[in-house]
Amino acid sequence: MRSIDYSALRGLKAGALGGLVGAAVLGVLAGLSAFVLDQEVFYVTIATKLGLSSPVLTGWALHFLVGLLAGGVFIAITSLLKRFALDTTRKSFWVGLLGGIAIWIMVYVPVADLFAPTDLSNLMFAGGSFIFHLVYGVVTALTSLYLIRRTMKPQLMTESSLTRSQRASHQSS
Repeated sequence: MRSIDYSALRGLKAGALGGLVGAAVLGVLAGLSAFVLDQEVFYVTIATKLGLSSPVLTGWALHFLVGLLAGGVFIAITSLLKRFALDTTRKSFWVGLLGGIAIWIMVYVPVADLFAPTDLSNLMFAGGSFIFHLVYGVVTALTSLYLIRRTMKPQLMTESSLTRSQRASHQSS
């Protein structure tokens, strides 16, 4: 199978959209979990502690903003580190798991430690958020792979149709 070669900019764009999809999936899981455990969703808690107006609305806005930014940076990095480039579904799944772990460690843990340190000492909450971030990473990577492949196909078709056109013009001469 031929490797997909995509730029950091294409990775950033696909990752931003993939990150929004991943954030939506994580948000649904977190919302269901919060409902079942009769707790507030993490980003709503953060918005409340930051004193933002309408904490539910601003909390979810923060959640999607972080998902967009983290996804964009994550997938842009995969374009720069070719070993982690998204080129197959299987590889993208594993890279997504690694990305989810990295984002949980570099984003969630410091934010939780700053604004909700008791969440980190609660195994149910910390473990659940870890699993949710694994899901985020996988969904982000697989969605981004789909988007990268989708944006690459027209270029490949254009190249092949140009080749056919060139052949047709050479045969008619």
